Amino acid sequence: MITIRIFAGVLSLQAAIIGFFTSYQPVKDPISYLMLIPETLSTDASWILSIVMFLAGILVICAQKNDFLLFLAMVLWVFGMILGLLFCPTYSGFYFRPLSCGICLIISLYVFTDYRRRKHNRT
Repeated sequence: MITIRIFAGVLSLQAAIIGFFTSYQPVKDPISYLMLIPETLSTDASWILSIVMFLAGILVICAQKNDFLLFLAMVLWVFGMILGLLFCPTYSGFYFRPLSCGICLIISLYVFTDYRRRKHNRT
């Protein structure tokens, strides 16, 4: 169970770092399929999404026995999915960061609702 949680944290950290690097990369025409938004707003939303994913990755790695940190990471991933799908541009037509937020959210929901983990934490 620990390796699944660590995998979600590393995936989130990796997607955040990739997001930081793509923000610096000068791309002429980022594509936003869902909404037509100004370029400055999409750049700011991209930075915020990377920070949110980085924080969620650190929280889920640190949440070995603390369910509150795991819950905070799940809330941040939900916020990241919404922010990423609506406001962040995609550079290849593939929404990598919102998809990785969704995968991390599913993994963390599984870890959060695993009753065997709760049983072992009490003893």
